[in-house]
Amino acid sequence: MSRGNAWVVTIGNELLRGEIVDSNKSFLSERLLDLELEATRHVSVPDEPEAIAEILRDGASRARVVLVSGGLGPTRDDITSETAAKTFGRALVRDPEALRHIQAYFSSAGRQMTENNATQADFPEGAEILENPLGTAPGFMLDVDGCLLFFMPGVPRELYRMTDEEVLPRLRARIEGTAAVRSVLLRTFGMGESNLDRLLDDLVRDDPAAELGFRTQFPDNLVRVLVRGEDAAAAEAKLASLSAQVRERLGDLVVGEGERHLEEIVGELLRERALTIALAESCTGGLLSSRLTDVPGSSDYLLESLVTYSNRSKIRDLGVSAADIEAYGAVSDPVARQMAEGVRTRNGADIGVAITGVAGPGGGTEAKPVGTVYVGLADAEGTRSRHYQLVQERTRNKQLAAQVALDWVRRRLLGLEDHDENFPRVRIHEGTAR
Repeated sequence: MSRGNAWVVTIGNELLRGEIVDSNKSFLSERLLDLELEATRHVSVPDEPEAIAEILRDGASRARVVLVSGGLGPTRDDITSETAAKTFGRALVRDPEALRHIQAYFSSAGRQMTENNATQADFPEGAEILENPLGTAPGFMLDVDGCLLFFMPGVPRELYRMTDEEVLPRLRARIEGTAAVRSVLLRTFGMGESNLDRLLDDLVRDDPAAELGFRTQFPDNLVRVLVRGEDAAAAEAKLASLSAQVRERLGDLVVGEGERHLEEIVGELLRERALTIALAESCTGGLLSSRLTDVPGSSDYLLESLVTYSNRSKIRDLGVSAADIEAYGAVSDPVARQMAEGVRTRNGADIGVAITGVAGPGGGTEAKPVGTVYVGLADAEGTRSRHYQLVQERTRNKQLAAQVALDWVRRRLLGLEDHDENFPRVRIHEGTAR
């Protein structure tokens, strides 16, 4: 097997038992692409010496780079350093500088260091130490017959910083790629993976140097565009061309690029246009507000958010007609429009957005089954609502309702036309504007 590849290994019983989500693999693979290295194998192994030793030997003999996370802590199941030393026939030695760092970490926190923490300063002989400013477990690098193995803590924030500050610089200095790899991640909303694949099917069918990958990050679907070229310039030119074709096919289904989520994009658009927004939520219980306020600086554009869960609060705080609630129900076109108008008027906001619906699992009727959601939007051009029939369970109905509301704001701010065919999994019915 070619040694031009990289393996990512994560260690821990908790990973295999499903107690925690293993986000380290995706992070490390993403970072490897920046160095024109592709992760060709992802492996998780338990805290068992035999399992760890087997994967380390295998990786050292078959890969160019092996990135390992986990098992560097002070407890009895943290055996990665000791196992690596035995696997490659090296003595386990204590590094004085690493020990001083651990002692200083505890001292700065006003805590007493126990002897088991000192074992985190033990490394295989000849290892190059990787600093960890965020925790007590330093990492280390081994060169085994030309394969570079990097061992890092499993705590994501510690691993992320160590990767960027300690691992990647060493790889850049020692790895010379024979071909350039470039990629971009496009974030889409409104179409499922299978339909995205169908729309893009012919773009790379006969091109071995290009790939399109699809994965769901609910409620979004992600499209990874990856290309290879003889050098960086060729790969970048190829990526620009292919990603432009993908964007042209998908149109306004592409909401952003990389890890920028819809709430960041909407916030940026509001700030650029010096516009303000106010929210009135019922079935989403403040989820839309929470997402917008997850973005630093959201006070620049978000004026107020109300969770008007009861009919009484809709009437009292938003001026919704009690007669309309009686006639049409709280989950209806007139109520959604009045909620949006009411929250916009009471704040003088440029845009008012409202959500009301039946999240489930109970509360549905034949006329309004679980998943029935109305979103209202009021701005200077008028007020209208949309009826969505969602098909998920309670939590996902809430997430999807917040997402479709955000996407409507995005489209409104960009002046995009709204098309029902953009939402094959969500049936939309337009309410009457007034």
